Amino acid sequence: MNERNHHTVEQSTTTDPVTLLTGIMSEHLGGQEVGPDDDFYALGGDSLIALRVVMAVQERGIAMTLKDLLFHPTVRELASHLATLAPAAAQAPAKEGVELLDAGDRVLVPNGVAAALPASALQVGIIYLCDTSGDPELYHSIIGWETVDSFDEERFREALSELCDRHAALRTSFDLGTYSESVQLQWEKVEPPLTVERIGDANPAKGQYAIRRWSREGLSLPIDWSKAPLFRCHVVAQPDTFHVAIASHHAIVDGWSYGRLIVDLLELYAAKLRGQSAALPQPPAQGERDFIVAERELLASHEAADFWHRQADTEPLLFARGQFHGAANAVASAEFTVDGPVLDGLRATARDAGISLKSLALAAHARALSAWTGRDDIVTGVVVNTRPERPGADLMVGLYLNTVPLCLTGTADPLPQLGRRAHELERDAAPHRAYPLAQIESRLGRPPFDVTFNFMNFHVYQDLDGAQDLQTRAWWVRGKPSFPFRVDFEVDGAEAGSRVSVAYDPELLDEARVRTYTRHFEAALTEAAGGTT
Repeated sequence: MNERNHHTVEQSTTTDPVTLLTGIMSEHLGGQEVGPDDDFYALGGDSLIALRVVMAVQERGIAMTLKDLLFHPTVRELASHLATLAPAAAQAPAKEGVELLDAGDRVLVPNGVAAALPASALQVGIIYLCDTSGDPELYHSIIGWETVDSFDEERFREALSELCDRHAALRTSFDLGTYSESVQLQWEKVEPPLTVERIGDANPAKGQYAIRRWSREGLSLPIDWSKAPLFRCHVVAQPDTFHVAIASHHAIVDGWSYGRLIVDLLELYAAKLRGQSAALPQPPAQGERDFIVAERELLASHEAADFWHRQADTEPLLFARGQFHGAANAVASAEFTVDGPVLDGLRATARDAGISLKSLALAAHARALSAWTGRDDIVTGVVVNTRPERPGADLMVGLYLNTVPLCLTGTADPLPQLGRRAHELERDAAPHRAYPLAQIESRLGRPPFDVTFNFMNFHVYQDLDGAQDLQTRAWWVRGKPSFPFRVDFEVDGAEAGSRVSVAYDPELLDEARVRTYTRHFEAALTEAAGGTT
């Protein structure tokens, strides 16, 4: 694990603020040079890297928030703004005095439970959607890979057990009926859910077939929310290699969390093979409690409710009212690769425009949707990070992603200009980002969007410092969201590189129509990579 991203910086009252901020930004942006007027997001910063920067600055006694970095993204602007703020107060240890369950519920908590918390509105919404759909594959994801090494079952089982101890989400079950509200129970201990299949034949195709067969069978099994753990791990061991698949539900593990789990598991296993302990930095013990408290505060916010209603209050983009409601069956897909020169050009354009790569990609997505549908008022769902602003929040495993509606107009404008508007819209939406999607839909009376956009940067895998002696390959992911048309822009994937992947419901959209969108999106990305303003 790359501990330099999580260390505590010693307090200093004499360091020049510009020098301090430059050093912190540079460190968390991979050591690249940061000038006083360079935009943090244009240099490659994203929501998770921003969390690390904010926490590092707070550790120096400066009262900085994510909102400050969003609105003042250069060192010069940020230093000037922070100079007007009072010193940061010592951060309370995760609202420990707050009882989130009432007294009548607390007496019902069974023995063996380490913590009982209300389920988040995001979790309840997903569980409800999955139960009413009757589809066991919905939001049930599997990630798999191959490790080129002989398999040590004892060490791997120990690593998996330690992983469960480390992350409460892996020890979580749900009780939806016993209490006055839906509750998540974090158990003190669970048995590692590992099954092992051994094949004497070294032919890699046989191992791949076996692990995919287990995945198909596993996704078809119904989920018992009342029993932890809500994830499973299967290994197919061959003489000189082994295949791993981890299946989990989105209610406890979001996409970024999957990456964190894999990194932690591989580092724990690699350390045990060396006869050592993995020096992994600890995630915040009360992070889930922090998230529940913040979500409840947002649920009471009329400002947040009104903001999202304004974003979504436009006629649906693809489907007439009533044509799509509930969970779609997005089992078909289309994709294209984003070649290195195009990705480099996109990064250069974003840097010149002073925006993030995500904002530029979102602008290209909006341009493609406009060309595809003939509409200029484009509402698309956008996946956003909702982790609490607490040191080590990027190390947390759980459901900390939300999908929210954003409305973009003027899509014929130059893409850097459209990207700036997308960046400003994301900035304005940030304080409300954890407002539950179900509440937005309830007020609107229909799904707020029928297209979603998810920008994924896999820099979490750069933290695999401690597992460098384990060679991994043949990565794959399988999962089914509830949306009828989902666009994933993946940057630097574990093995596939950078690509755009579209999942869609073939009962609602035919392949030819979807291919028209991908051609428009690919053309928009190519144009954006040219850097025209």
